[in-house]
Amino acid sequence: MTTRTAAATWKATLGQLELLVTRANYDTWLRDTIGLRHEEGSFVIGAHTDFATEWLGTRLKPLIAKTLARVVGHPIEVLFEVIRAHAEDTPALVPSTPGTAAAATAPAVTRKPSVVPPALNPALTFDSFVIGDENRVAFEASRNVPKQPGIANPLLIFGTSGLGKTHLLNAIGHAAYQAGQTVIYAPAERFGNDYVNALASGRLEAFRARYRGCDVLLVDDVQFFEGKEKFQEEFFHTFNDLHARGHQVVLTTDRPPAQLSGLMEALRSRMQWGLVADLQKPSYDTRLAILRAKARQHAIALPDDALATIAERCCPSVRELEGFLNRVIAYVPLVGGPLGGPLLGGVITPEVIERALSPLAAAVRSAEAAPLDADDILAAVSRRTGISASDLRGRSRNREVAYARHLAMYLLKDEGRKTIAEIGRLLGNRDHSTVLAGINRITMELTTRTETRVDLHATRATLTPPLAATVGAG
Repeated sequence: MTTRTAAATWKATLGQLELLVTRANYDTWLRDTIGLRHEEGSFVIGAHTDFATEWLGTRLKPLIAKTLARVVGHPIEVLFEVIRAHAEDTPALVPSTPGTAAAATAPAVTRKPSVVPPALNPALTFDSFVIGDENRVAFEASRNVPKQPGIANPLLIFGTSGLGKTHLLNAIGHAAYQAGQTVIYAPAERFGNDYVNALASGRLEAFRARYRGCDVLLVDDVQFFEGKEKFQEEFFHTFNDLHARGHQVVLTTDRPPAQLSGLMEALRSRMQWGLVADLQKPSYDTRLAILRAKARQHAIALPDDALATIAERCCPSVRELEGFLNRVIAYVPLVGGPLGGPLLGGVITPEVIERALSPLAAAVRSAEAAPLDADDILAAVSRRTGISASDLRGRSRNREVAYARHLAMYLLKDEGRKTIAEIGRLLGNRDHSTVLAGINRITMELTTRTETRVDLHATRATLTPPLAATVGAG
């Protein structure tokens, strides 16, 4: 085993897996996984849900094991583990471990007996966040929350996917916990699921006591609540209760509150009571700083001119920038031997980097382009499947109609960049779980069913011809 950490080893493995699976599978199942630890003969990978660990274990485990073995240099058993959410009777992931900078510098605190470590990603701290002009206001506001809770209340951070919203939420959680505050971190979808489970089990009061009893509540992706009146009402009262007692609420969304048309006006108004800060696409200088930081995390001394070559690519998010670096790290050993020594100064040239990243160019151009019109997408699906747009919006559960409808859901999300709530409204006011199930069905079939890949390829070809050649690669 190399001296790299489990997180760095898994990052390198993800770089290779990104070359081997479809974009949809990578984004849905692999992107947010974490390398937790490597032990004698085994490597443990963390995912956020039981469903994700089950899917990875049944569908992708052989490919993951083979790819990981290539990275570490020998066969290794792959294990999957759920990164558990904080629950009343379930231990949560400890936010920092002995030996980390946070643990070494944090002052000793006297904790309330009820303070439980929140379910946070241990890598996402203020120390690991790269600051630039595009994110400085959001960073400073976030850093002040644990020092002066309840002052900027709520703090709302918005920006498109992959710019660091979740990173800042986790960083706030770590710092607040180290300061002795009770912290709950929950994606909005988890809040909704917890609410549904509490109703079903008769434990609504316990649910409310937990979410309304913390010092700091961190809720990610609040746009999930769009179109879900019951979830909004419950969160509205949770927000009011915490705010009235001076307890801190921090929220993230993919758009400014005024553009969240699927939320009730009273909730949108409250989201703007405190401080609203945005995250923008990183500039060249920020991209280069991020790449240097990520290379250090990988324990790989990439030459600065190589990092500059990667940074020159204008990518829309930090997440995609990291994907570029992972791809280069994964690609170079395939063409020139193991990373290290003279290879880094000789083989990693601008030409090699261009070869490593060229398959991603079309996808990045597509991501930066304007989203496609929903009516155009529905028309393209209708032409391909023979199912009319009215049937796509209708209530028929006929197998062919349902398949076409799921194809439309997938494309509205991927090419139209619609939210789950918007897709539901476009297709006959269907609920969130129905839309997610349809998208997940197509995502899974892209790896198991040739007909689905062909249909998606053909439909996309009528929408974005330049991208057609890349669909289904891997």
